Amino acid sequence: MRLAYSLLGLIATGCAFSPWIAIGPAQLRSQIALLPPPRHEALISPSRRRAPALALSSKDWDAILAEDDDSNQNGRIPAKPDMQYNPRNIQRQHHNFVAIREAGGPEVTNDVYVPEPNSEVFWFVGKVARISDVSVEQVIARQWPLIEQHAANLRPIELYPSRGRLEIWYAPGDSEMEVAYNRPDLVLQKAFRDAEGADSIKHNLIGFQGEMYQGGEEGFRTRRKSDGSPVKPEIQSPNANELQAPTEDDMERLEKELEGKDINEVYKEQQRRYGNKVDDD
Repeated sequence: MRLAYSLLGLIATGCAFSPWIAIGPAQLRSQIALLPPPRHEALISPSRRRAPALALSSKDWDAILAEDDDSNQNGRIPAKPDMQYNPRNIQRQHHNFVAIREAGGPEVTNDVYVPEPNSEVFWFVGKVARISDVSVEQVIARQWPLIEQHAANLRPIELYPSRGRLEIWYAPGDSEMEVAYNRPDLVLQKAFRDAEGADSIKHNLIGFQGEMYQGGEEGFRTRRKSDGSPVKPEIQSPNANELQAPTEDDMERLEKELEGKDINEVYKEQQRRYGNKVDDD
């Protein structure tokens, strides 16, 4: 790839973000500026000078960076400095999310999904939080660069090739179970990058907590129609009121509980608990 990448570990405070972050041209130039002036001669590797590599002139570097600029934009609107995808911004917005959620609860949060282009699959990529004066459309639009790049990094095969053109959808906070059960009344809503008033919102009034995978997790996803409604019918959760045949484990446990007891007395005690009249004769 023409983009330069930097492998990063997790931030010590537990910030939830993908373990690799795209480095933009401006950051790359700052790193290049620290290098010694290029020489027009072969550079020899330190391992006994076996592998020669040609140094690049300043014109070569300019050409590479210009080409990187073109591919990096990819039709995207440049992100504001406080929302560029880097460790400082990610950690700050994560801390903001935690603080806002602790103060306002799930009601001031929303779950965020990014669909695969030309697909019914919507990937859960994290959560956003906001103060009450900020709308969900504004909190997503303001943090769009962070959310989109995190989604691309989280799903490098499905989403990364389309970064800059990805859509972002949202659902009520902590509604993963309702989404998983395909509740017909829970319809995902589409957000837009240019929500009115989003640019004027200060970053400390909003937060983003990116999804992370651990232990080989496949990631939570849902299949949705173009209007955000479930593709598949609703999944019925087990009804506690329905009678179900006891399993072998249930029978073994029952036998142990009844061992040495009078069945008639057990039955009478059960009827008393239900408020039924019991004949003690």
